[in-house]
Amino acid sequence: MLTLGAGVLALWWWLRVPAIDSNTDRAVELFSRVLNGEANLRPRALSALAGAIERDPQDARAHLWFGLANMHGYLEHRTLPYAIRATRAFDRAVQLDPANRSAEGWRAFFAYQAAVKQEDDLAEPTRALLAAGRADPGFTSFLVAVALAKQPRSTGYPGQALPPLRAAGDCGDGTTHRCRISSLFPHAAEGYHATLGDLLVRLGRVDEGQREYQKALAQETAHAWPYRKEFIRWVEQTERRAARLSRDDAPKTNRDIFFASGPRACAACHEK
Repeated sequence: MLTLGAGVLALWWWLRVPAIDSNTDRAVELFSRVLNGEANLRPRALSALAGAIERDPQDARAHLWFGLANMHGYLEHRTLPYAIRATRAFDRAVQLDPANRSAEGWRAFFAYQAAVKQEDDLAEPTRALLAAGRADPGFTSFLVAVALAKQPRSTGYPGQALPPLRAAGDCGDGTTHRCRISSLFPHAAEGYHATLGDLLVRLGRVDEGQREYQKALAQETAHAWPYRKEFIRWVEQTERRAARLSRDDAPKTNRDIFFASGPRACAACHEK
């Protein structure tokens, strides 16, 4: 019994984030600065969000943002504590606020990523992710495209991600940027067109994909985009990437979405 108790304590210590007293608004503002490029603040933001949850364990928004902060860490470091904390936080956010379609979208997206990492059967996580995208055709459709573009084209899933992603770009005024730019998403328009272009290239529609790439670079905010030069190099490699994709249908090797993983994930839309 003592050994079991020690094991539970060790697991708790391994997973814990030291909490600092904070309300949810202050904690969210702090993590927003992390998304905008101040990555050194992430430990403090995590602790502030943990403190907001301690202050009000029923606050669905605090749990959702705690999940996002842990997912942000997981995308960079790929370590298990981040993954476990993110999964628990997203699950709790959905339990507390089941009407929040965005929370369900994030929960389904991270569950899909976990299934890929663990090499589990992807049928149910894919079904849940597509359902979340249909229920929340705004930002969740972006998550669906980023995730499913890497599946074999023969499954039909990359093609299913295209219509909702196209629809999500309609601002209602003939543009795809005025309703997307904000202090939290200073380069959302570039990210949208880059991801739509990547999905089209993945589907073999290279000319259409190239047009979306040029729209990304033509945005009024693109001159100040920290990833502009990196994306230009990405665009220059389109033909080579398209040729490889036409031969290789294995999802493990198709990491051909500019925003899919690594340091660019999240940052390419959020970083100022």
